[in-house]
Amino acid sequence: MTDTRSSLLLRVRDPGDKAGWREFDDIYRPLLIRYALRRGADSAMAEDVAQECLLAVSRQIARFERRRSFRAYLRAMVDHKLCDALSRRRGPTGVSEETLNDLRDPAPAPSELWESHWNEGVARMLLRRLHDKFAAHTLQAFEMYVLDERPVKEISAALGMTANQIYVAKSRVARHLRENCADLIEALYGVWS
Repeated sequence: MTDTRSSLLLRVRDPGDKAGWREFDDIYRPLLIRYALRRGADSAMAEDVAQECLLAVSRQIARFERRRSFRAYLRAMVDHKLCDALSRRRGPTGVSEETLNDLRDPAPAPSELWESHWNEGVARMLLRRLHDKFAAHTLQAFEMYVLDERPVKEISAALGMTANQIYVAKSRVARHLRENCADLIEALYGVWS
């Protein structure tokens, strides 16, 4: 996946396009929250950081130009908002100076984390769109096994499925995504590698 589709960015430039903003929020809020949690925020802070980022996008999107990718723009924004939020908590009960320095000068690991969350966000969005194509337990098994990387025994116990059923669910959903969603993935985000 390379970047956000241009048509969605055009839609959210119109503050009156409520459906566009709902779609934008559905795609990006979970991504921002998961990323903030993985970078050291607690749940409340992650929600706040995501909200601050979405508000900033709503104020700045009219001036956003495609000289750089929206993905890079959004990552820089979330890192900045997260650094601000964590620095307000610095001290004996907050975060260390080392954590703040890591956020200010992110190494390749946060970049890989961002890419991972970006791709995971796309996969979760696509799964939500498949609810009429597969049984709920099939999609749950795929999500738990592929996206959440949970052990087969744990998934089996949680969903009452055999290991073989989990592998078949994974295979069926993955095949469907490859065969039927390539155009959608490309339309939404560019080429998905």
